[in-house]
Amino acid sequence: MKIFIEFFFLGLTSFGGPVAHIAIFRNRFVEKAKLFSESTYAELVAMAQIIPGPTSSQVGMAIGYRLNGLRGAISAWFGFTLPSAVAMGIAGYLVLTDHIPEAGWVVSALKSVALGVVTQAVIGMWGSICINHLTRVTALLTAIIINQFPLVWTQVILISSALLAGHFAFLNSPVIGLRRNLACKQLKDGFLLLCIFFILLILAFSVPYDHNLWKIITGHFISGSLVFGGGHVVLPLLEAEFVPPLPDNVFLAGYGIAQAMPGPLFSIASYIGSTAPGVNPLVGALSATTAVFLPGALLLSIAGRFGTVLLPWLKPRLSYVNAVVVGLLLSVLVDPVFATTVYDEGTTGLAILSLFMAVGLKRSPLEIVVVLLTASYLGSLVGFI
Repeated sequence: MKIFIEFFFLGLTSFGGPVAHIAIFRNRFVEKAKLFSESTYAELVAMAQIIPGPTSSQVGMAIGYRLNGLRGAISAWFGFTLPSAVAMGIAGYLVLTDHIPEAGWVVSALKSVALGVVTQAVIGMWGSICINHLTRVTALLTAIIINQFPLVWTQVILISSALLAGHFAFLNSPVIGLRRNLACKQLKDGFLLLCIFFILLILAFSVPYDHNLWKIITGHFISGSLVFGGGHVVLPLLEAEFVPPLPDNVFLAGYGIAQAMPGPLFSIASYIGSTAPGVNPLVGALSATTAVFLPGALLLSIAGRFGTVLLPWLKPRLSYVNAVVVGLLLSVLVDPVFATTVYDEGTTGLAILSLFMAVGLKRSPLEIVVVLLTASYLGSLVGFI
């Protein structure tokens, strides 16, 4: 229950998309609660980056699992997802009934919140992870390469290359072995879950059941299985799956609303399920939300079990991987976070205020959200925003 309440609060206040969520989690669990070290948290982020699925939700589930096993992981996912899933389901109903108001100042404020929070995370992780010349160079090179080649596979190649470099750098590092019976059990469970994942994926691709609810479930499961890089990447996949039959303007409305929502962007599944033709809105929303998150949860469980076996070997070899994670955050901070947030005098003022509160005063994300929303609303009244 404590984990659920913690993540429910984060689900209500974590604006800005996957990268901002990762920064907010770090602020809460590394800086304030001190439940994880900086390097351990970076390892969780790296694992989520290298497997398909909703990156920030997978990091949240991994945190929950570390705190209280499977129950902790489920509680973390449910708490973090519930607010935005409910809000997106309601938004679907409002769109269908033409009751969505125009509120561009809200989007401007929330983008500025993300700028401040991510900047604070990059500065903090740089100071604690990039502690020597090689790790700093690794982070900077990563940021430059990602900026020039912003592809999903670029991230996978960089993390894999960093792991290989770490292996050669620590070739003679001692390895503390796991108990043989524990390693065998972890590998057995991992292979079983991997078989379940591929069976479900094959069924989703191959079973030709012509029913709208089945199409909602399979379309979301396939999209959740194939996406690297988190919520922003899943949106075009969902568009390819569901437009048509979903009208283009209805999907685009949901795309815009999702940008202004707290919590995971994958919760747009709740919106699509609630607006899908021929399906009960509640059933559609629940089915779509479960289906889009299930692949990422399975893959995280698989990676966690294999990772447990490999961790004694991996531990000393992850310093460059952690530096790559810092570089990824730095790249995203520059583009798209800064590039799409600051574009005129009004948004520049909001950005400066966000940076002052996050980096200068080190205020909580909730306080930053309240102040930025207020400032943006007042700016819109006088025509400044």
